[in-house]
Amino acid sequence: MLKLNGGTLEAGEALENHEAAWQSLLATPELQKVGELLVATTLSWKVANRTTLFDVLESNAAEIEQVHIGTVNDRYIASATLREPFSGLPILKILERRSGSEDPLGLDSVDYLTDDLDGVFTSFHAAGLHIVREHNDMHAWLSLRFGEADEFEAKITDHLVLDVGVKELQLASKQIQQQLKTD
Repeated sequence: MLKLNGGTLEAGEALENHEAAWQSLLATPELQKVGELLVATTLSWKVANRTTLFDVLESNAAEIEQVHIGTVNDRYIASATLREPFSGLPILKILERRSGSEDPLGLDSVDYLTDDLDGVFTSFHAAGLHIVREHNDMHAWLSLRFGEADEFEAKITDHLVLDVGVKELQLASKQIQQQLKTD
């Protein structure tokens, strides 16, 4: 059983609320088809600081198969494959809250995988929903806010968050190899 700061019960309730709002959103006639294009993959959980991030990893070590920790905008993000999916999600992403941010802690988002990012974007945008294209140096995704007060977020990608870790490690490997050749 996954142990997150605030407890498993909190995570389960947060995911249930997210899923209920998600299913309600997808129940509209114009979005039923787009829901078939999306597969939930990742629970993203925001923590207050690095100490808490490492505490969450340590307290769940028996539940984690693999982990990658990367730095994005001076904050740590850990992506872990779970031995057993949590509420159907095989990947846990733990995000350190940005310095100075007052973002709420706990459930940050759920990642969804699709083969058709452009089609998904077009469908949600045509339905009048708050969806935006986002990117950083390593990958791009769609961010969809939804719920009565846009309190939920779905991150939609054409890859898994694990693929971002693979890219980061490949880049680090190349940089180290080049450095070793010049030393």
